[in-house]
Amino acid sequence: MQTEATTADSNADNLRRAAIDRSVKGPVLFLFTNAAFWLMASTLMGFIAAMKLVSPSVLDCAWLTYGRLQPAHLNALVYGWGIQAGLGVALWLIARRTANEMKSGQGTLIMLGILWNVAVTIGIVGILAGGSTSIEWLEFPKGLWIAKAVIFLVFAFKIVSMAAKPVRTEGFTITNMYVVAACLFFPWLFITANYLLNSLELGALGAGISSWYVHGVILLFFVPIGVGSAYYFIPKITGQPIHSQQLANMGFWVLAIFGGWTGMQRYMAGPLPGWMTSVGAAAGVVLLISVGIVGLNHHLTTLGSHKLVETSPTLRFTFFGALFYPVSGVLLALISAFWTGSNLQFTQAWYGYQIVAVYGFFSMSVFGAIYYIVPRLAGCEWLSVRLIRNHFWFSVYGIATIVVTSVVGGLQQGSSLNDPANWNATFWGVVNNGNAYVSARAVAWALILWSNTWFLIHLMLMVAGLGRRSSAPTLLGHDHDDLPVSEGAKA
Repeated sequence: MQTEATTADSNADNLRRAAIDRSVKGPVLFLFTNAAFWLMASTLMGFIAAMKLVSPSVLDCAWLTYGRLQPAHLNALVYGWGIQAGLGVALWLIARRTANEMKSGQGTLIMLGILWNVAVTIGIVGILAGGSTSIEWLEFPKGLWIAKAVIFLVFAFKIVSMAAKPVRTEGFTITNMYVVAACLFFPWLFITANYLLNSLELGALGAGISSWYVHGVILLFFVPIGVGSAYYFIPKITGQPIHSQQLANMGFWVLAIFGGWTGMQRYMAGPLPGWMTSVGAAAGVVLLISVGIVGLNHHLTTLGSHKLVETSPTLRFTFFGALFYPVSGVLLALISAFWTGSNLQFTQAWYGYQIVAVYGFFSMSVFGAIYYIVPRLAGCEWLSVRLIRNHFWFSVYGIATIVVTSVVGGLQQGSSLNDPANWNATFWGVVNNGNAYVSARAVAWALILWSNTWFLIHLMLMVAGLGRRSSAPTLLGHDHDDLPVSEGAKA
C-alpha cells in the first residue's frame, strides 16, 4: 500500500511539473532562442574586434571600426544574450520553485520579448552607425533606455509576483532569493545610471557612475542568476540537499549589501573624491567572502558526486561555471585593491574581468540550465552528445584563453605604463607589446564562435521539436563515447 501511495504521489508530482513547464514554455523558449542568436552575433563581433586590434585594415569600413565593434560586441553580449537568457532561466526557476502554473500572460511576455529584441537591434545598429553615447555598457542611443526599462519592469513584475505567491509551503528558498534580487536590482541600476548620465551634467563623476553601473550589473544581476541557478541544479542532479542553508544565506546577504558599493575604484588616484574609490576598493575585496562561501557550499554539496560531472551536461556546465565564479572574484579584488589595481587600471585586465564574469561564470551556468530546461519544454531530448561536448570544451578553452591573456597582457601593459622610462615615449610601444595577447584573444573568440554556432543550431532543432525521441536523458558518458547514455547504463 505504501508503495502504491508513493507511486501515486510521484505521478502527481510529474503531472504538476509538466503542467508548470507547459505554462511557461512559449516565453522561455522564445527568450532562449533569441538570446542564442545574439550570443552568436556578439562572439562574431568580438572576433572581428580582436582582429581589428591586430590589423586595423581588415574589413575596412566605417561601421566595422574597433571603436564601434567593441561596444556593439559587449552590448549584444549583455542585453541581447545575458538579460534575455537570465530572464528565461529566472522565469522557469521561479515557476518550478513556487509550483506556480502561469495561467495567463504568456502572450504578453512573448510580446515583451519581441519589443526587447527590437530595442536591442536598434541599439546595436545605432552603435555601428556611429550613434553611440560612449558610456560603457550604455552606448545605445539615448531614447531607448526608457523603453527598455519599462519592458524589463513589466517582465520582472511577473516573476516577482509569482515568487510572492508560492503554491509550495517549503518557504522562500535560496534560489528564489537570488532570482528575485536580480529582478529588483537591475531596474534600480539601469534607471539610476541612465537618468544621472543622460539628464545631468556630472563631469568626471559620470565616469565613476558608468563604472558603478557595470560592476552593479555584473554583481547584482548576472551573479545572482548564476548562483541561484547553481543552487537549484546542483542539489537537483546530485540528489543531495544544499550542505548549509546558513552559509547560503550569508553568501547572499554579503553580496546584496556590498555588491552595490563597487565601481568607483576603477578611477583610483583620479578626479573623484578619495572616499568613493576607497569604499569601492574595500567592497571589491570584501566580496571575496561571498565568493568563498558560495564556492565552499557548492563543493560540500557535490562532495561524493563529482563523478556526475562526467555524465550530466547540466552539472558539467554548472560546475565549471561555479569554478569561474571565484576566478572572477579574485580578479575583481585584484582590480579593486590599491596595491594591485594601479597596475591593472585601464588595461586589458578590465576586459578580462567582464568576460570571465559574464561569459565564464554566468553564461556557463546558463548553458547548464538550458541543457536541463529545454528538453522538458520541447518534449524531446538533445540530438548529439558530441555537439554538447564540443560546445563545452571550445567554450572552456576560449574563455580561459581570453582571461589568461587579458590578465597577463594587462599586467604587462600596466607595468609599461607606470615605468617612468616610458613616460616620454609614444604609446605605440605599449600597443605593440600587447599584439600577441590580442591575437590570442582573436583565436579564442573564433573557438567560441564555432561552439556557439552549433549550439544555436542544436537549440533551434530542439525548439522545432526535432530532437531525439526518448525517455532517457542525453548524458555525456566518457569523452570517447559518441552515443547518448541512458540512466540505466550510467547506473
